[in-house]
Order: sequence, then C-alpha cells, then structure tokens
Amino acid sequence: MSKKRFGRLALAISALGLLISPFTSQALTPTFSVLYNFQPVVDSSQFVTLYDAQNHKKGEWNVGLYLDYAHQPLELASPVGVRQLGVVDGTIVANVLGSYGITDWFTVGARVPVVLFNNYEGLPNTPARALAEHDFSMGDVGLDLKFRLLSAKEGRIGLAVIPFLHFPTGRSTTFVGDGQVNGGAKVAFHADVHERVRLVANVGYLIKKGVVIRGLDADDQFQIGVGANVKIIKDKLDLIAEGHTETVAKDFFSNKIQTPAEVGGALRYHATKNLDFTAGGTAGLNHGYGSPDYRVFLGVNYTRHREDAPEPVVSKKDIIIKEKIQFDFDKSTIKSESFGILDNVVQILKENSDFKMVRIEGHTDSVGSDAYNQRLSQRRAEAVRQYLINKGIPASKLQAVGKGESEPLADNSTSAGRAKNRRTEFHVEN
Repeated sequence: MSKKRFGRLALAISALGLLISPFTSQALTPTFSVLYNFQPVVDSSQFVTLYDAQNHKKGEWNVGLYLDYAHQPLELASPVGVRQLGVVDGTIVANVLGSYGITDWFTVGARVPVVLFNNYEGLPNTPARALAEHDFSMGDVGLDLKFRLLSAKEGRIGLAVIPFLHFPTGRSTTFVGDGQVNGGAKVAFHADVHERVRLVANVGYLIKKGVVIRGLDADDQFQIGVGANVKIIKDKLDLIAEGHTETVAKDFFSNKIQTPAEVGGALRYHATKNLDFTAGGTAGLNHGYGSPDYRVFLGVNYTRHREDAPEPVVSKKDIIIKEKIQFDFDKSTIKSESFGILDNVVQILKENSDFKMVRIEGHTDSVGSDAYNQRLSQRRAEAVRQYLINKGIPASKLQAVGKGESEPLADNSTSAGRAKNRRTEFHVEN
C-alpha cells in the first residue's frame, strides 16, 4: 500500500475511533430500529443501499430523497415462523440524503429518516399496546464518512472504507430508533467486469449496546451485502440488483430471527447528467427482525459534478490548452477552477521530461495602458510558472514572459475579441 493510501486508511481508523468513543453513554430506552434494514447511500453510488468505492471529487455534492414502504417489518411469530401478532405492521419513510466531497478521496454525508407513517401495534401485555402510533416522527439520523483507498482509474477495481454513526433521534419505544448512539465501519469493494457491468461487495460491523426483547438479542452486528449494476442503455437506464444481511455477531448466522435478509432490484433512469430517478422493491428472505414481507421504494438524486479539465493537446512546439487559465479580476491570483487545467499541463510535462525549456506567455487585451498590461501579463505568467514549480517541474526549465497587449488574436474593439486575447500560452523548446 502506498504512503498516500496508508495515510487515508489511518485517517479513516482515527475517524472511527472518534465515532465509537461516545458509545459508553447510557440510553434511556434502548431497543432496535426496523429502519436500519433500508438505508440508502448518501452519495452518488451506482447502487441503492450498497456503497461502491467511487467518491465525490472535491467540491461535488449530492442531495436525494427516497420514499419506501415496508410491509410487516416486525411481528411476533411461533417457533416455526407462523405470524401470531403484528408489532410494526407497516412503515412509510422518507430518507433525506446529502453528501459533499471534502477532497477527491474523502466524502462526508448524512441521512435523515422521516417516518411519515408507522403502523405500530405494540407488544402484548405492555402499556404501549393500547397506543397505536401512526403519527409523524423521526428515525435515527446517520452520518457516513467515506475514504477512498483505491481508485477505479488505477484499474477496474475500487476500495473504500466508510465509518458511520447513528444518533438516537428516533422514537425507540415504537422501534423506529435504537435509543442509543451506535456506529461502526464498513469496507466497500467494487469491480468493473465489463464497461457496462459493475459488481460490488460491502462488509461491515455495527457496534451497539445489546438489548434483549422477548428472546431477541439485538447486539453487535456483522453486515454483508453484494450487488450488481448493469447499464441497459448507456447513460440512460441501469438495472440494479442487491442483497444484504446482518447477523448478531455472537450468534454468527445461527439464529434466523437475529439474521434479517433482503434481496431486490431497481431501475435507475438518468434523466440528465445530474438528475437520477430510481424505482424498485425488495423481499424479505426470512423472518429476521426488521426484514419485511416486501418493500417498495422510489428515489430521486441530484448530483452537482465537477467537470474535469480537458486534456491539453501536445504538438512539437506547443502545449495547447482547451480552456483558459482564469485569474482574479485585475490580479495575478489563479482561480481554483483552473487548477485542473494546470495539473494536466504538469502531467504532460512530467511525461515528456526531455524538453529543454517551456516558455509561459501571458497576454492581455487592450484595456488599460501598454505599460500596465505588460506588467499584469508578466505577473500572471510568473504565477503560472510558480504553480508548475510547486507541482515538481524544475524551475530551470520554465520561463515566464509577459507579452501584454502586443500580440492580439482578435479585434480588441469587441468583448468577444478581448476575451480571446486574454490568454496564457505554453511554448516548448526541445
């Protein structure tokens, strides 16, 4: 593992330690939440409840909303699984999602479940049974941190670690909240086995304070999920298949009631480059707690993408950039939106390290005096030169030259012409 990836992993482990540290606090009414079985991912993953390793780029963000109906997610049954009594006979939940790319390898996101309807019948022989709960309430708010360790750009695989935390904002007495702070971490792995097929696997561990209710021991969980995304119509329609299960760690897959499992599928329509709509459903594979007979859901996501800078075109004498280097008005400060363009130039220069010299030319329009424009163009060329030096290009191979308004490409009497004349050029001497 490279030092950079090791550093990301160390940061993720540190974050997990900070998340786990408050778990010793006491909760008033610890139970378990039936909402944990359907938790949509908070970022722009190619899946619904499973994370792939793809991350937001720095400055990208995503907002979304998922509505789901779960039929009979919690009930009392005889030892052979025959229903005796409903406890939670149905829920309608709106999951409000959001995420933001802090860096190209670190994303932070949150999930806010809003219970629109909870057909809570209660447990027999308890005071709560007389009070059916159908009213609006919250579920447990979730915080997910995603650290990308391996990018798909480095091959056809990706790897990320995701520490997560749940806050006790849900009503634990009606099983839409855990009544305690809990959390853990999961590892997300994906592989692109075809240009239109991505496979994914998530493995995680949830740490929580155990609670026993009518023989059900809700304690620490081992979690696993697998899925596939198939692009049926490229850039327009995806078919998604997912399956996941959780089991109480100390009774590892030995108790069906303590091992809920669901499988399902969805169609995702890419209405625009930024806007997606998802519709699908799942079925419970067993009588595990929180696993419904069936579930249906609808989702919408809007993702604000950061556009990658176009690759420079290299000729024998020039590096031609397809977008301009942007500076603050009347200054030589390079705007952050142009960093990607310059990073591409850096990559080209590193791949062609046998060049003798690169002359960085700054050009302006004719607004202002000749002398002022000459000084401004020189300062801007020097700023670009310094950026390349900071990125590892030898200073001895870089020359900054200000041309001012002396070499216009277009008519300075029009705004379009002046915009064309304000430019930075890279001329290579081999």
